[in-house]
Amino acid sequence: MDKKVLIYMQSSELAPVGGPRGYIFNLKQELDKRDNTNIYFIESGRETINKYKNKIEGIKKGKLRSVLIIMKSIIKYWGIIYGRKHKALVDLNEYDFVHFHNPLDMYNVRDSLASYRGKVILSSHSPTLASKEIYAARSEFEKRYCGFIYNKLIRMDEYAFKNADYFIFPCPEAEEPYYNNWDKYAELTSKNASKYRYVMTGINPCSAKVKRDEIRQKFGIPKNAFVISYVGRHNEIKGYDILKDICSELLENENVYVLVAGKEEPLKGLNHPHWIEVGWTNDPHSLIVASDVFVLPNRETYFDLVLLEVLSLGQIIVASNTGGNKHFAKNGCEGIMLYKDMQNAVQLLKTLMVLSDTKLNEMRMACKVLFNTNFTCEIFANNYIELYESLAGELD
Repeated sequence: MDKKVLIYMQSSELAPVGGPRGYIFNLKQELDKRDNTNIYFIESGRETINKYKNKIEGIKKGKLRSVLIIMKSIIKYWGIIYGRKHKALVDLNEYDFVHFHNPLDMYNVRDSLASYRGKVILSSHSPTLASKEIYAARSEFEKRYCGFIYNKLIRMDEYAFKNADYFIFPCPEAEEPYYNNWDKYAELTSKNASKYRYVMTGINPCSAKVKRDEIRQKFGIPKNAFVISYVGRHNEIKGYDILKDICSELLENENVYVLVAGKEEPLKGLNHPHWIEVGWTNDPHSLIVASDVFVLPNRETYFDLVLLEVLSLGQIIVASNTGGNKHFAKNGCEGIMLYKDMQNAVQLLKTLMVLSDTKLNEMRMACKVLFNTNFTCEIFANNYIELYESLAGELD
């Protein structure tokens, strides 16, 4: 490929986490193994901002830290909406394509894009409109006193989808949250059908650091107990409240346990001796392997990376039939079970509870096979390179 592509993200900010940063981290790791000379990342540009961010995050929890975080947030979004300069960190015209992975980043460099001569690619990774996700994450103080700022962030989504030349999603099902949350989206897609491309996500396979029996012993879970696991944010869009409703009925069985990882906020877990909140952990994969099934109860979802992580671990998944989860109905993998409502989820889990170990292991192996044949980083990078080459061919 003789065209240059800039992925508009700082290399230093990439990390094996959820969201766009983790998505691009996986892609870059694979690209770095190859003789890649045409796909670039931003190598510098926000050191000062990151320095202050790290200082604030280094302060112990308390009122000062909370106040500084709120002030930083208000200043940031005030500048994005009302600031005078919205320039890119690099000269965009050095590249034939610029690929943004956040409508916010694209909107924040709109002055530079006004004179950009190449093509703009947008991938929006949010499980809802980016502006709504930002607002939902703000403090009560900001919502009450600075709503006039955050209510204008819809301009960001409108600008990004109006000015991008191409839209990249992992699959058509991942667009569902945009149809559900934005009245204009259906009209936008009908007018711009030729701009849409699809590239399936890929990750490095995960592994457990601690054996199954050791995890169960650590948390006082019997070897023969049926264990449901969940890893993720404790909020409504991730369906944490739905998880509680599902498990409240199952916990009537004294042999059922629920093992949960992630900060217990803003929502709290069930007050039950078999509901175990581990909190934040750097080894969620050992918890998943120590369980019998992973539940992914998203209310709405784009394309959750944790689903791929669980697949790579060879664990059975019971997931909500929404957004990117729906894509897996096409694969015919018996280890992935999608539920329509809470009672359906309960029934699927009760079905798993009575299956033989042989059958459960067959279902787990099917998950691993599906991952290895569709969702590795190697396949991910190959698909991206093919896409960029295809788009470059359209310029010639």
